[in-house]
Amino acid sequence: MVTKLKSITRPKSLTENVAENLRLSIVSGELTLGQPLSEASLSEAFGVSKTPVREALFMLKQEGLIDIIPQKGSFVFKPDEKSIVELCNFRSYLEPVAVEESMRNSREEFLESLEICIVKMEHKLRNKDYKAFLLLDGEFHESFFHFCQNSFLQKSYQLVQYHIGAIRSHLTSTDEAMEEILQDHRKIYEMLSAGELETAQATLRSHVLDIKTLIEACVLSQKAG
Repeated sequence: MVTKLKSITRPKSLTENVAENLRLSIVSGELTLGQPLSEASLSEAFGVSKTPVREALFMLKQEGLIDIIPQKGSFVFKPDEKSIVELCNFRSYLEPVAVEESMRNSREEFLESLEICIVKMEHKLRNKDYKAFLLLDGEFHESFFHFCQNSFLQKSYQLVQYHIGAIRSHLTSTDEAMEEILQDHRKIYEMLSAGELETAQATLRSHVLDIKTLIEACVLSQKAG
């Protein structure tokens, strides 16, 4: 008789916990783009020695979220205008393909996920919880890849998803801009629900490139400051 074995969940190491918390702080906007990071301060804040902090910073450097400059220290990454343009163009190519595969492979679950996300975003916008709103904006776009059942698309998006989230959280945006984001999400969902895939894909491309314009303005204003 073969006994069914349960997989063992390995507890996260101190380094992984520190990296996870730092990553979330960057993506949520708690840590600003280009902000210097002190190993001593982070060590004290997390209640750990400098070793896991140093290892976590190196881990996030590998992900492109941290810049480590010799003789100067560690800094949250700060994208320039060129990298912003490249990132948003990459999204405009990749996301419509993921949407098509999600509609083909997991239509009902995919549409339900989008609808739930939109309802949550409406609630956060009404309550002016902009940080939560932008995190949900990220969830909306990540749904395209969660349901597409294409590991290559998923891995491609994983390369940039934290960069997208961090930049999104640092938008100096208005209520009107947030409402425009939500309206675009509603349109995309409604078009997909009606079977208008190509129209939804075109709207998604415009949506991503419109956001690129906002992000470029934000980065340029930071440079001027």
